[in-house]
Amino acid sequence: MTVSVIIPTFERPELLRTTLESVWNQTVLPDEIIIGDDSRDDRTEKLMRDTLLSLSPVPIKYFHHVPSLREVKNVDFQYQQAQGDLVLHLHDDDPIYPRCLEVLKKPFEDHPEIIASFGLQRMIDEAGNLTEGAEKVNEAFFRTPDREGIVDGFLAGAVSMFPNNGFLVRRDAVLSIGYSDHGRAGKATDFYFGLRLGQLGKPFYFVNDYTAMCRIVAESQSRTATADNAYRTVKILFEDCSSAIKSYPELEKSIRDRIPIAITLAAKLKDRKTAVQWMFSKYYRSRLLTPRGVKRMLLTLSPF
Repeated sequence: MTVSVIIPTFERPELLRTTLESVWNQTVLPDEIIIGDDSRDDRTEKLMRDTLLSLSPVPIKYFHHVPSLREVKNVDFQYQQAQGDLVLHLHDDDPIYPRCLEVLKKPFEDHPEIIASFGLQRMIDEAGNLTEGAEKVNEAFFRTPDREGIVDGFLAGAVSMFPNNGFLVRRDAVLSIGYSDHGRAGKATDFYFGLRLGQLGKPFYFVNDYTAMCRIVAESQSRTATADNAYRTVKILFEDCSSAIKSYPELEKSIRDRIPIAITLAAKLKDRKTAVQWMFSKYYRSRLLTPRGVKRMLLTLSPF
């Protein structure tokens, strides 16, 4: 099986370089690397042209989109350009460990029925240092040793056990659904992609080994003031997965964990009807009279 690596990037040339170097240092090299550059300036293009293209041990297809495609269309474009049977999907600021491709590719050789594989993540700061509790993110998303092996693809996508990057996926499976959310998922595009991939009804594979890092940077879309991740995620789960929620205790727990911030965001986005529905749902109503519950109620009812 051949492997393509895709890396969408936006005005972070030095972080892109670090991530590229982590791909070059793999114990098993990919067959090609595809970079979709949405930068408004030419810093990344210059670095690629003057330095990185000639240094790469792997053929690179580099595209500078002018005007920018924006994130969703950029990623969709790269999947379409990829020629590999499998695609390793990376973010430009998240390097991978040297054995990432080796350990994620092996499950496809042993279990031809799977359509995706993924491993553990460690959180790092902007300088690349491990953050406090760098590995706790895995427990929060049910990436625990007892779950190693073949996993239910729907569950992995619905509870974000399937990570937002650093995963290996069958290209034909992605092309069958497309990466585009058609404007539905807001900032939760990575979650929605994983959910739809899981809804294909095919198994995923979880490798209990550290394969990728997730860098926390100030401009990350999930940390911006306008981020609506939790709101969009909970809304999609209720709209698309209501009949399945009772069958998955993990999914019920995931909703309980996400719904407080989702209510706050619904109120801030003036979706008061949804905020009230969620506050009085079984996932939150026991917390209504807590200080934070009262604060969310007042925020929802505020006319401003």
